[in-house]
Amino acid sequence: AIALMFTGLTLANVLGVPLGTALGQAVGWRATFWAVTGIGVLAAGALALCLPAKIEMQKASLIHEFSVLKNPQVLMVLGISVLASASLFSTFTYITPILEDVTGFTPHAVTLVLLLFGLGLTVGSTLGGKLADWRLMPSLVAFLLAIVVILTIFAGTMHSPVPAMITIFVWGVLAFAVVPPLQMLIVDRASHAPNLASTLNQGAFNLGNATGAWLGGMAIGAGAPLTTLPWVGVAGAIGALGLTLWSASLERRPPRAAVPG
Repeated sequence: AIALMFTGLTLANVLGVPLGTALGQAVGWRATFWAVTGIGVLAAGALALCLPAKIEMQKASLIHEFSVLKNPQVLMVLGISVLASASLFSTFTYITPILEDVTGFTPHAVTLVLLLFGLGLTVGSTLGGKLADWRLMPSLVAFLLAIVVILTIFAGTMHSPVPAMITIFVWGVLAFAVVPPLQMLIVDRASHAPNLASTLNQGAFNLGNATGAWLGGMAIGAGAPLTTLPWVGVAGAIGALGLTLWSASLERRPPRAAVPG
């Protein structure tokens, strides 16, 4: 169910990223922002019309829910979300100049490659949900390890159009395959405050988005070529993998027995 909900986000990437890129290339980047504004107004109108006037919700104390942050395992999941997202966006933020200046794609072809990446995101979200239902932590570890591998491969394949396209599709699959497991994990570990935990996890993804873009920008600003950006992503994925393994080891550790006084 979580994967299905995230399908909305992945389909938005399938349609929005390439269309936004094509619109910007055709009539200027400002037009893309006006289009986003128009879509936002339509979405707000649809919510006003379609949502029930009253939605029953359980009453909860916000202060009580914030106590979930005392749980180290919850903080670890948030950290994994930040690092996994930073791994993606340290490279993907600059994917258009990479594809044009390194791979040699035309601006029109870049739009098609971004569409392919978006399709990979959609496949990955569904795959992540299915495998997380089967075995949650092993699936998350496997996905993060695979991201390290695929970004390492992309550092080489980005120089050739066809290998780059194949790698980008697989990268898209893996990048969003981690999202449903992480959302399931945070809800499981913060069972007495699932609403706040879910919200914080989305904030963690967005923090990783900004952090990854900043790290990639810092690397470019320091004079590093675009070809180094996948390695920034590799570092973020290794960090997320390490934190996941640490969290899993703590989870397996039996609780300490009370010492008689």
